Amino acid sequence: MSTQDVVARMATMETKMERMESSLDRIENYLVSLLDSRNQGNMGTQTPSRDVDNSPRSSFANSDQPSTFPQQPQSQNGNNNMTTEFGPPQEAFMAVIDTYFAYCHNQPYSFFHQGNFQRRLSEHSVPRHLVLAVMATAVRFCSDSYFAGRELELSIEYANRSWKLIVSDCFTVGKAAEVSAVQTVALLGLFDFTAGRSRHGSAWVKVGLAVRMAQDCGLMLENATHISHAEQEERRRVFWSVYLLDRLVSCGRGRPPAIVDASCHVQLPCDESTWRQGLWAKTQSLDEITNRTLSVAQRQGSFAQVIAISHVLGRCAQYVLQDFNIRGPHPPWDPGSDFAGIESDLLHFEAYLEMQRPVSDMLQPYVSAEGVVDSHSTGPIIFSRALFHLCYCLLNHPFLLKRRINTCRNLAPISFIQRSSDLAWLHAQQMMSLIREARKLGCSFHSSSSGYAVTVAGSIIALRTYDGDPIAAEQASILLQEAFLYLDIIGHHWNNVRTMASTLRRIVYGGFSGSQLNSLAQSLDIMPEEEEAIWAVVDYNTMSNQLNDDEIMSGQASDGAMLNSWVDLFGPIDFTLLSNINPTGSE
Repeated sequence: MSTQDVVARMATMETKMERMESSLDRIENYLVSLLDSRNQGNMGTQTPSRDVDNSPRSSFANSDQPSTFPQQPQSQNGNNNMTTEFGPPQEAFMAVIDTYFAYCHNQPYSFFHQGNFQRRLSEHSVPRHLVLAVMATAVRFCSDSYFAGRELELSIEYANRSWKLIVSDCFTVGKAAEVSAVQTVALLGLFDFTAGRSRHGSAWVKVGLAVRMAQDCGLMLENATHISHAEQEERRRVFWSVYLLDRLVSCGRGRPPAIVDASCHVQLPCDESTWRQGLWAKTQSLDEITNRTLSVAQRQGSFAQVIAISHVLGRCAQYVLQDFNIRGPHPPWDPGSDFAGIESDLLHFEAYLEMQRPVSDMLQPYVSAEGVVDSHSTGPIIFSRALFHLCYCLLNHPFLLKRRINTCRNLAPISFIQRSSDLAWLHAQQMMSLIREARKLGCSFHSSSSGYAVTVAGSIIALRTYDGDPIAAEQASILLQEAFLYLDIIGHHWNNVRTMASTLRRIVYGGFSGSQLNSLAQSLDIMPEEEEAIWAVVDYNTMSNQLNDDEIMSGQASDGAMLNSWVDLFGPIDFTLLSNINPTGSE
């Protein structure tokens, strides 16, 4: 017997043992819950076979789907006990689910209709992999004592369990893609992207999988008219959330977006109130909103505005971070350049988003007299404005713009460099003002991508501390401390944001001189290590794939926990799946 045969048999045995172990766990959990129910005197419990056959969840999942957690007997008070399925006590489990909708929903992604999700959860019709992905995302914000001091440990456990279920249950031969699988893989891609260097290597793969799975489900098309309005809107929002995730993680070198704008035929999300009520509303397409066919009276919902600005962000990232030219290699000050086209779009959205209107006026209708904030409505309003300022910061960043200018054969007009520098400084200030005003009203703005926006703005503010005007330099120093404070606060929840704060501090206090970048000189004369340091505060991927100060001090290996092969990501190959493949291709 050859070594290859031995390896193949061992892999097959390992896979079968894992499946048997999973089946035994499910049987054990069911028997324990059944015994508990009988001990409580609940003699009316149905037999397992009848319970499965008559389950109300049949429209969402069937008994052949191991990813959907099995129907549990109900206790006398009518509540389903999730403890044996997911680990936390019932109260802690419900707390972490509620935390997701309080802190993560519409911050900025909108994957679920809250009412439908909670109803399906009570019916045990939400796939286990999706519940675990939600828990992994939300536990960092949960204040329940069960999770205290173990948030990181448990979030990793839930994410790993979720991914194993996805691989074993959804990536199998003949398995059709489902919306729930798209939701899970997107959440896990986001989890890995924000978890720091230890998991960042798999994030790009998982986000790409989420994109292809969404397309396989046809989510970019209006083709699901047979289901309720709320479910149709959830499909749209899942697609647009994946689109938004794709655009955000593509804010880096060598990271082109996976979704082509021309393929997005589904209409943009409706407003939050309409969706909550399960109603339908006609909205515009991405093509219509970006081609300026809307009147003021047709202004879209706040999440649709986030998507529209993320479209501009994608163009901006391709231009300044990936050196991609759509219109041709015109210099930035040329009216026919991509720079001019992007800026024209931003000017259009400045009016469309009412950027001159105080943000407090925009948010106040969603804050009650008692100070209770409707975060599902305020979140997208804040985020769309943050993305607007981020676009200006990237487009006019002194480092990125001078890189672009260096590729031109002509000298740049000094007035153009001065104007761009002033615009970058203006929008960096407005970014911090936006956060300040939102927090005064008690509105949440704590996503990982908000940390990226503040880091880019903070790098511009840091360069401004070298300004020859002492008043401007002092103002920049104050704003820089405000940026550090914000990053430190949300860094308690996001590992990559802690890294952003560490990286920005190293730029400011590590001996790097920003006077050359802050000057009006066209040339970019800095050392390679200085250039890489600046990249680390404008490239979302770079800053999310580095060690923070705590990890550096502890001597953590740079690649100790990274996935080194496809086997690490998807598990051992089941060679039995290949046994029926005919190498000749004949029937």
